[in-house]
Amino acid sequence: MSKQGKLEGRSALVTGGASGIGAATARRFAAEGARVMIADIDDAAGETVVREIRESGAVAHYRHLDVTDRADVRRAVHDADAALGGLDILFNNAMTNPSADYTEDQRWNLMLESGLSAYWAAATEAAPLLARSGHGAIVNNASIAGARLGLDFASEAYSSAKAGVIGLTRKLAKRFGPNVRINCICPGIIETPRWRSPGMPEPQFARRYRQMAPLGRFGKVEEVASLVLFFASDEASFITGQDIAIDGGFTTALRFEAIDFTSE
Repeated sequence: MSKQGKLEGRSALVTGGASGIGAATARRFAAEGARVMIADIDDAAGETVVREIRESGAVAHYRHLDVTDRADVRRAVHDADAALGGLDILFNNAMTNPSADYTEDQRWNLMLESGLSAYWAAATEAAPLLARSGHGAIVNNASIAGARLGLDFASEAYSSAKAGVIGLTRKLAKRFGPNVRINCICPGIIETPRWRSPGMPEPQFARRYRQMAPLGRFGKVEEVASLVLFFASDEASFITGQDIAIDGGFTTALRFEAIDFTSE
C-alpha cells in the first residue's frame, strides 16, 4: 500500500516561493501531496521552481506578485483558491529588500508594507477560504532578528516588521480560531544569499554568529521547510498562536566563550 503524504489532497499558496526558504517549502509541500501556487516577483525563478515541481509529478502554478501592493496580495489569495480548487494552507514568506540608495523613510515603508502589512492582508483575506477546508493553516515567516534579539545585521525596519509578525500571529490566532490555525517560524542563520549560499565561502560577519550557535553551523532551507510543513500539517493540529525559533540554539544558548573577539 502506498504511503500518503502529510498534505495529500490539500492546496497551498506560498509567497516568495521562487527561491530560498519559500522554494524549499513549495517543493516539500508538493512532495507531501499538496497542490501549490508560488507567488513571487521574480518570474523566471518562480517558473523554474514550478517546472521542477511539475516534472516530479505534482501540481504547481505560478503567479506574479508584488507584496507592496495590498490589493494584489488579496487578489493572489483568490487566484490561488480558484486555480487550486480550494485553499488549505497559506505560507506568508515574501519580503521585499530595499535598494542601497533608499532613504530611511523609504526603507521603513517598504519593509513594513511587504513584511508585515502584506502578511495581514493575505491572512485576513485567506482565513474564510481556509476555514472551509476544515484544516486551514497559516504559517508566517518572521526572524530571530527583532523578533527575539536586536542584532546588528538587521535594520530597524526589518527587525520591526519581523517583531510585528509575531504579534500579528497571536492576534490572528485568537481572531480566527477554532477554524484556522496560525503559527510563526523565526529562522536564524540559514544558508540563503543573505548569509551564505550553499557551497560559497563564509563571510566574516556571518562566521561570528555561526560560531555562537550551539549547533555551530548554518541551517539549511530544507530544515526550515520541515518546520513549516509541521505547522501546516495535522501533526500540529492542537498548536496555534505560537512562534518557534529555528536557529541552532542561537537565541537560547549563545556560546560567547567560543569567540575570540581580540582577533577581529
